[in-house]
Amino acid sequence: MVSLMQFKNFIWTKNPEKLSVSVTRDMKEMEIPFYGAVMQDYGAKKRIISGEGEFCGPQCMHTYQALSALFQQGGSGILKLPDLPALIAKPVSLSYEATTSPHVLRYKFLFWEDLAKPSPVFNGNAFRFSVLVKDDGESLWSIANREHTTVEELVRLNPQIRWPSYLHAGERVILP
Repeated sequence: MVSLMQFKNFIWTKNPEKLSVSVTRDMKEMEIPFYGAVMQDYGAKKRIISGEGEFCGPQCMHTYQALSALFQQGGSGILKLPDLPALIAKPVSLSYEATTSPHVLRYKFLFWEDLAKPSPVFNGNAFRFSVLVKDDGESLWSIANREHTTVEELVRLNPQIRWPSYLHAGERVILP
């Protein structure tokens, strides 16, 4: 069974017909005299999630207005996508496209990933937050200190980490 898309407390009655998640990296090309060009990778940029679909039934306008209220309210929240990991996102735009019949309302939406917030990770039956390691050489000790927890707890939650004293940029560390 496919899971339904959700943002904060709003659950889609059916998933959007089109869903796009774009991921880009921040790359710069620098010219070095007498050497040539060198590419520098500054890491991943925010993910951009867009889509379109329709709400159906006699309550379609009410459903759209409930989602619109969340967009107008703003603020980051957990965005659960069908068959993809959840992420923290901010609503950017929501548009009412057309009614194709009295009980069908077409819409489009746009979310941006909020990289300032830790990412949620589904662990068991609940969401936990995680952080993304920014620099090579960071350690579980430095993360535990920053996040007010213990190294032992981070090791317990992150059995995938082989070297707790040296993490690589881009590794994800689940938080308690």
